[in-house]
Amino acid sequence: MGKFANAKNSVAEDNRPAGSIAAVPVMTGTHFHALDDKGRVIIPAKLRPALTEHFWMMLDENDNIAYYDYRTGLDVLEHCEQMMAEHPGDEDIAAAVERITGAAEEVEVESSFRVQVPDILRFYAQMDKDVVTVGVLNHAVMWSRERWEETQARRLQSQGVRRAQAEMLRAAASGIKKKAAERAAEVEIEEADDAVIATGTAGVEFVEPKRGGRGSGSAKNASAGDGGRSPRLLTLSQLGR
Repeated sequence: MGKFANAKNSVAEDNRPAGSIAAVPVMTGTHFHALDDKGRVIIPAKLRPALTEHFWMMLDENDNIAYYDYRTGLDVLEHCEQMMAEHPGDEDIAAAVERITGAAEEVEVESSFRVQVPDILRFYAQMDKDVVTVGVLNHAVMWSRERWEETQARRLQSQGVRRAQAEMLRAAASGIKKKAAERAAEVEIEEADDAVIATGTAGVEFVEPKRGGRGSGSAKNASAGDGGRSPRLLTLSQLGR
């Protein structure tokens, strides 16, 4: 596991172009394009800031080609190494790791953001000419156009997919409104506190005790015993009591 961690730490920050997404690259959108006669593909412009010119291509669970930015790709490989160490006798994990690492390719783009797609990945993805690349938050997935259309047709018929989509959208929208309401309440409280602090003790009535009584003298001018005023301050929690 240390090998990949060291590799990750050794990557200079100038590996990323100015304006690129530094911590968690976000990739979205659906992009229709094609491989050229040499098996190369031009990376869609919308995905370039997140991927940069140096990234990973890997085989996903559906035999499509996943794009990961360089650091996230190292995270995947490090996790594979960790899983192998924690489950040395698990044949399924061993096979899954082999599928990932056996088809993982570290790539650098050529001119016009063109990149060579490895033969092993094209074989698994059944990729010939027309392709579709879809952004999926921290990575993107490239499909053959034919397989993508078949999968979309199935998904359109799936009530489970539609239900999950609706739940996520509604939950996210509700969460955003709740956070906005909480923030508005916080701002209102802060403004109220600021107003109280700005006016100090204005409006607080001090009652002068009877002469000769204990604690004679007004609270406003209470003596500290040295001819000066008392350092005791009226706290906000005491106002109105």
